[in-house]
Amino acid sequence: MDSLEVDIYRRYQSLVGMSCALDLQRCATLDLQKSAAPVPQKVFLSQIINRYDAFCFDGYGTLYNRGTFVYPGAKEWFSALREAGKQLRLVTNAASNVDAVLAAEACARGFDFTAEETISSGSLLKAYVRDGGYWPEGSLSESASSCREVYYIGRPTGVNVLAECGISAVENPLSPVVAVSSSTATDAMYSHAVQILQRPGAMLLVLNSDAWAPNIDGTRSPVSGALSERLRRDSACERNGFVCCKTEYFGKPFPAIWERVKSSLPNGSRVLMIGDTLGTDVFGAMVAGFDSALVVGRNVPAADLESDERALKIRPTYYLEP
Repeated sequence: MDSLEVDIYRRYQSLVGMSCALDLQRCATLDLQKSAAPVPQKVFLSQIINRYDAFCFDGYGTLYNRGTFVYPGAKEWFSALREAGKQLRLVTNAASNVDAVLAAEACARGFDFTAEETISSGSLLKAYVRDGGYWPEGSLSESASSCREVYYIGRPTGVNVLAECGISAVENPLSPVVAVSSSTATDAMYSHAVQILQRPGAMLLVLNSDAWAPNIDGTRSPVSGALSERLRRDSACERNGFVCCKTEYFGKPFPAIWERVKSSLPNGSRVLMIGDTLGTDVFGAMVAGFDSALVVGRNVPAADLESDERALKIRPTYYLEP
């Protein structure tokens, strides 16, 4: 992993440890160098299908990638689980559109998730706004107190996520709030976002917390979480006392998305999270209390697996073979 990627996922672990009542001591103290954790078993889905009632899938990097690209074996996994009558959920950090559209896009690739089975990081923004999370107090005039505006960095369709929450994407928001859902920022956009975030009381909303993502050709690229961390660090300046802006993260590995998943499943369900990323999918499953299966060779190259696990001090329950 890139050093920035390690920093980001360690930061996530620290934030979850501070904010959630779950006992994460096992993760925080895991010493893989001394083999304190058992080496995960390499398995095929058929070997473990009867151990679980519900299966949660990450989307990009696990089942599919950009366009119409589908990973080998992914449709076979999905079909086998549907035929077995298992509960299925698409648990994704995508914030490029609303859940119904994300489900339709998955369906077009051959994975017939319903909107109800789709739980995205972007969809969590609505509850955050409803519950009072938000726009720095006193930053709006009384006449504009119901107005919510952000400077938005992301794919154009991401404004649909904002609109569902009554938020407008504007060039110069009344309150110093920046929302990021992808790494699609020009140098000019980045500079403008930093200027906004250096204002006192600024807020950064990270709608997609993925730091790095795999490409179809096998390479990996920094994405929304990496861009957001750079923004967060660059927000500290003399004007705000060299304190980074307040930052809110949505999606895996943070607890809110897992609460949504759990509330959508029958009580007592045995759940397996299948994903391609240690810092969000595997650690997130630990936060949820779920077992996890890592698909190696996507966001975690096989050659980097041991060093990445050691850097983050986490391991999945299984390594899932295609």
